[in-house]
Amino acid sequence: MADQQFREWQAPPAASDEARKLGWINESTEEGQNWLRSQRGYGDFREAMDILSGKRDFPDLVEYRSKLATNGLKRDVREVVGALANIRPWMGYHSENKAFRGIAASYNKVSRAIYLENFWDRSIKEALQYAAATCTGWVCPMYRRGMAGTGKGSLQLLTYGSPCVLPVQLPSSNDWQEAYTVTLLDEMPIYMAHSMFPDFQDKLLPTSSHYWYSAEIRKSATGNLWKRMWNAFRREGDSALSDLFIPIRYTWVIDLAVNTTDQMIPMGQIGSPWYYEVPAYGSDIPAGTDSSGKQLFRKADANDSRLYPYRRLLISSQNCVCYDGPAFDWHGELPLVPFCVDDWAWEAIGFSLVHEGYSLQMSEHDIERGCMDKIKATMDMPLAYDINATTSKEAKVVDPMMPRGRYGVDGSMVEKPFMPVVPMEVYEIRPEVLEFKKILAEARQYQLGIRDVIALAKARALGKGADENEALLQANGPIVRDISRSMERSCFRIGHQTKYLIPQWLSTKRMMQYVGEDGISSETFDYDPESLVPSHLPGEDPQKPSGYTKMQRARWLADYVKFFMLPNSIHEITQMSYRLLLLQDRKAGLPIPSKAIFESQSLGDIDQMKKEYWEEQEELVHQAVRLQKIAKEEGTEMDVLSMLTAGKGGSAHGKGGRPSSGQAGPRSVVKESK
Repeated sequence: MADQQFREWQAPPAASDEARKLGWINESTEEGQNWLRSQRGYGDFREAMDILSGKRDFPDLVEYRSKLATNGLKRDVREVVGALANIRPWMGYHSENKAFRGIAASYNKVSRAIYLENFWDRSIKEALQYAAATCTGWVCPMYRRGMAGTGKGSLQLLTYGSPCVLPVQLPSSNDWQEAYTVTLLDEMPIYMAHSMFPDFQDKLLPTSSHYWYSAEIRKSATGNLWKRMWNAFRREGDSALSDLFIPIRYTWVIDLAVNTTDQMIPMGQIGSPWYYEVPAYGSDIPAGTDSSGKQLFRKADANDSRLYPYRRLLISSQNCVCYDGPAFDWHGELPLVPFCVDDWAWEAIGFSLVHEGYSLQMSEHDIERGCMDKIKATMDMPLAYDINATTSKEAKVVDPMMPRGRYGVDGSMVEKPFMPVVPMEVYEIRPEVLEFKKILAEARQYQLGIRDVIALAKARALGKGADENEALLQANGPIVRDISRSMERSCFRIGHQTKYLIPQWLSTKRMMQYVGEDGISSETFDYDPESLVPSHLPGEDPQKPSGYTKMQRARWLADYVKFFMLPNSIHEITQMSYRLLLLQDRKAGLPIPSKAIFESQSLGDIDQMKKEYWEEQEELVHQAVRLQKIAKEEGTEMDVLSMLTAGKGGSAHGKGGRPSSGQAGPRSVVKESK
C-alpha cells in the first residue's frame, strides 16, 4: 500500500481500466487548479475581467449616487495590446549546410504564407489579451481541419487563458516544457465532439462547464431563448438542458515507460502520422552501414525503447477517456506557448496588465463619481423650507428647475422660504481635485508604459525613412524592449514547432499551392515526391526500405533547418539602427559583407534572392540585345543597355542617340538606311 501511494503521481499504464485513468486525470486537474490558486497573480483575474468587460458593481452606493466610470485603464490595456500585437511576419529558417538551404527557403515561404493566410498575428493579439486579463496567454500551434474534421486542414494558432492550462510538478525554472503533466481545459460544441470522437458519442454528453469564462464570455449559449423555453416547460424531475458544449481535457505527460518485453510494440494508430514501433530493450536496431554498404546494428538502450519518446497524450471528458497514446506532433514538445507581458523570475504566470493600475483606476472612479454627484446636486439642489411659510405638501411640488414655476408663500413671515441645506461651497469642484485626478491618470499610464508603447506604434506607422529611424530609436524604452524580447522567445518556440508541423501535415503538392513549383527545393523530389520527409537517410540503400521511421527521418531533416530570430526584431525596435550602422560602416570602408546587410533586412533567403536577381539581370541583357538589334535595323544606333540599367530611362549614347536635352524641346534624329 505504501508503495502504491508513493507512485500515485505517475500516470497509470495504458492497459489500466478507464476508471483508474479518469481518477488520475481528475486528481491532476485538481492539483493543477490548486497550484494556480496559489499564484500571486491569480487574484488579478476577477479584477481584470471586471475592468475589461466594463462591469461596474457599486453595492455600497444608494440609488441616487452616481455610477460614472470612464475606465481609462481599459483604453490603456487596448493601447498596449494593439501595439505589441503589431508584429512583422517572421521568416527565420536557415541552414549552414548548403544541401538544406533550398529546403529552408521553402520553409520560409510556406511559413509566411500560412502566417498571412490564417491571420496568426490576430492569434498573437488574442494571446496578449488573455495575458492582460489572466497574467499569461497561451498559444497552441496545431493542424486542424474545419467543420469538425470534414473540411480542409490548416496550421492554426489556438489561444487560451491561464485558468485553462494546469501544470503538475512544474520545476523551479518555471519551464513549462519540463513539467511532468500539463492539462489543457477546453470545450467544444456537441456536434464537434461527436464528430471527432464518434466511438464515444454515448458518453460525450452536454454538462455544466465549470471553466472560468463560461459565465462572462459565453452567456449566449447558456441563456438562449430555446433553453429558457425548454426549462420553463419541462416536467418536474426532468434534467434541464445544461449546456450546448462538452468539456474536453488534453493531458500531456512525460511518460518514462520503457519496453521491457521481448517484442516490438506498435504505438499509435496504424497509418497515422504519429504511428511508430518501439524496439524491445536490448534488441538489435539499425545503426547505419559500413563502407561496403553492409547494414550495422547496435543494442537498443533505454532511450531507444521508450514507449512515449515524444510525450503521452490523454484526451478525456468528465465521463470517458477518448484517447490514450502518443502525442500527435513530431516535435515532441508541449504544444502550448506562453505569452506574458509582466513576467518575473519567481512568478510562473506573472501578473496581469491591471495589477498595478487597478487601484489607481478605482481612485479615479471615486473622484469622477464624487464630481458627478456635486454636478447633479446643483442641478436639483436639496432645499430647506420655512415651516411657517409653506406646508410640507406644497414644498414637495416645488421644482427649482421647472420654467415659469409659480408658488405662493406668506412673504410677511420670512424673506426666503427656500434655501440650500448646506453652503454652496460644498458643491464646488475645486481645481486641485481635477489636478489630482490627472496625476492619477498619468501614474496609471506610467505604470503601463503607455508613452513608450504609443511612441513605438507611431514610429512603425511613419514608413521607411529618416523620421522613422529617429522615432524608432526614441521608442526603444526599457519596458517595451523587455516585453518585446519576451515575445520573441515565445514566437521562436512557435517557429521551432512549426518546422516539424510543416513536413508532418503538408505534402509537396500542398506546398506548391503556397510557393509554386519553382519554390520547392529539388532535394524534396529526390527524397519523396509525395512528402517533404526524406525516403532514406544518408548511408542507406535507396533500393531497400529505410531502417528508420518516417517520424525519425522527418526529425533528422528538421534538425538541419534552424529557426532563428534577431534580438529585438519582432517589433523592429533596434533593427533599423542596426541596419543604419551596417550601411555607415560599409561606406566608411569597413569590410562589411553584403550578406550581413541583406540579413538585417529580414527579406528571406539570401541565396534565392541572389539567384532571382541575376536571372533578372540576365533577362535585362537579353532584352537589351534584342532592342539593340531592332534599333540597328531601323538605322538608329542606341546604347539600349545603358538606358535599361539606368532605371530612369537613361540617356542614349552613340551616333544616332538622343543626348540630354535639358530644358530644350524634344527632337528626333532619323538616319536613312543606305
